[in-house]
Amino acid sequence: MGKSHSGKRRRAEEPGGASEHGPPVRTISGHLGGGSGASDDWQTTARSWAAIAGIIKRYRAKQLWMPFYYDGQCAEHVRALGFSHVHHRPGEDFFIKAREAKFLKSIDLILDNPPYTSPEMKESVLRALASTGKPFIMLLPMTVLHVGFVREILDANKIQVIIPRRVYVKKTNADEVPFKYLCWFCYGVRLPRDLILIDDDQEEPR
Repeated sequence: MGKSHSGKRRRAEEPGGASEHGPPVRTISGHLGGGSGASDDWQTTARSWAAIAGIIKRYRAKQLWMPFYYDGQCAEHVRALGFSHVHHRPGEDFFIKAREAKFLKSIDLILDNPPYTSPEMKESVLRALASTGKPFIMLLPMTVLHVGFVREILDANKIQVIIPRRVYVKKTNADEVPFKYLCWFCYGVRLPRDLILIDDDQEEPR
């Protein structure tokens, strides 16, 4: 998970749902939100990327864009799984890059764990992703499936979901934290099924 801009990430403004020791884990009014001090900057660990690698293996030779930069390790984890063409650079503004037609022509899939503890940021990111016209996979709270604007801006026939039991995230040089109630929200990816349930370390779909 990385910053949405080159500067500091916005924190959530709505109450509840946050933890002083890890990411937010409970839903409030249809949102998975923060606001009591939990930072929105987390690295998705190698085992969580490995759990979906087999499902999206047809993209291993494709051009991937991971736009949300934290400590750079997420791209290294993905490259280690055989996805060798990954654009993941510090200091780039996602919202500017998402409007660069020349850059987007070189991209086959947008893959990442975006900022989302703020509902406003979550909506802004999804609207920008939709505007690119590119397939994308984003790690998001499962409550995103209930949000009205998602149904307005996206073609429901192109939405698919990968649901892990847990996703492991961490701060740089810190221990892993298990994160529940998340899904890999897939759009235009053409997975073998619309709903795929996976275990923590699963590499192939069941």
